[in-house]
Amino acid sequence: MKNLLLLLFVPFISFSQTFKDIMSINSVDMFKKVAIENGYEYYGVIEDVTVSYGLNISRDSIEGDKASKWMKYKLTDDSFGFQLARTNFFEIFDPKNPYDLIVKNIKQKCKYYKIINYNGTDYVTYSCSESSYKGKIGFVVSDGVGLIRHFPITK
Repeated sequence: MKNLLLLLFVPFISFSQTFKDIMSINSVDMFKKVAIENGYEYYGVIEDVTVSYGLNISRDSIEGDKASKWMKYKLTDDSFGFQLARTNFFEIFDPKNPYDLIVKNIKQKCKYYKIINYNGTDYVTYSCSESSYKGKIGFVVSDGVGLIRHFPITK
């Protein structure tokens, strides 16, 4: 019983991508490396353009597939994005969640660029000198979920 109570107070340790991981993505190969090294499972290629990985994927043909986290890479423009929960296992806000930690680093180490609207959602974007990708990185919280998205340079 003591061991069970002790487990309740020990924080759950999970692997998660970091600011450094995101800054390293400059190709679909590096994207896959970050996904695989962080324990994500290959989900598939959606509509022949989006490579998708998920963490703890639950497949459901009726209600749709779900995962605790998603990573997606769009082959047509080399953009990528992350969908990250901001709560812990018990659905309680976790101040040390990956989304907020990454955003904190972006705000400290990068320079504000501008607001970019993507599919009806405003993202605050930054230019990061440490990045190996070309373009800007943006973030927003939508429906309680943290979204981080790469905006490639448009021609």
